[in-house]
Amino acid sequence: MVFLLLQLSTAQAGYVELYNGDRIEGDFVKLDGDSLVWGSSNFGDVKIARSKIKNISTTMPMKLSGSAAPCLIDGMKQEYLFYSCGGDPDQRSVPLASLDIMLPFESHIEGEYSYRGKFGLSGFFAEGNDVRRDIKMKTHIEYRRSEFRHNTTLEYASYSSDRKPPDELWLGRYTLDWFFRERWFWTNDASVGSDESRGVREFYTFGSGTGYQFWENSDTALATTAGVTYLNERYEIPATPEPDFSEVNERFALRLGTNFRYLLPFGVSFFHENEITRSLEDSSDWRLTTGTGISTLLAGDLYSEFKVNYNVDNQPQQDKRREDTRMMVGISYEW
Repeated sequence: MVFLLLQLSTAQAGYVELYNGDRIEGDFVKLDGDSLVWGSSNFGDVKIARSKIKNISTTMPMKLSGSAAPCLIDGMKQEYLFYSCGGDPDQRSVPLASLDIMLPFESHIEGEYSYRGKFGLSGFFAEGNDVRRDIKMKTHIEYRRSEFRHNTTLEYASYSSDRKPPDELWLGRYTLDWFFRERWFWTNDASVGSDESRGVREFYTFGSGTGYQFWENSDTALATTAGVTYLNERYEIPATPEPDFSEVNERFALRLGTNFRYLLPFGVSFFHENEITRSLEDSSDWRLTTGTGISTLLAGDLYSEFKVNYNVDNQPQQDKRREDTRMMVGISYEW
């Protein structure tokens, strides 16, 4: 059955019907952000906004999010794309605007992939009555192939006030998401790092859970995750430790997270991400981290960025505060 489906890919062409009544003969090429690239019989490749598409007809076997077998497109009703996969008589549907993976099945077999990245540099400096030297660098790379999404994050920060030795933070994190359904994904991650501002000499985490991608396109995205994570934190020893001081905190915890971004007018983007973890053994042992800000296009792929990080550690280490807020201004480069 799969062989027969693949053989159809070179047989007949299809068409795209738009809401304004236009009909473009040809066949599917690829999804490109918020657009669909269609191979027109008369005009070559044409880029069409997804929001303008009323119907799609193609006999080409496709690779769609959440299905390992070839899928055949059954057309559209309103904003929903209908399809069936691997000879299964049950029809599925998904909004075309939120569909993340859609490519010819032959391209999927050949290993078609995409990647993007971002490097950011930000800081805060003050001289006079308040002397501060804060700097932060962060690199994020995303690699996608089929229904797998790989994310790698590298981060370094140095925070100094009143000419004291700086508190340093560094982090390395890898996340693998597998989209087993159209919007559902299984997420796994591992990280290692250090955070002197919290008195953490080094830490390790390993987590697993499920996530739901409500939508994702170039203008906006929203995803949420939930799961369990293992944390191992090793703390700096204070000069005069308190009687209940423990150098190691090893625990399993529940974790909830949200990631949201939205493109405002004039090239301004708003973004917010948060994560909360709570120990399964001690409900009062929880931590919240958030990052909220805006970025503005300067030129080309260069952006200015203003971000506020807010963290709450409900059981902080000795001589450390429960809450921590930092405002950073910087630039970022995306590719």
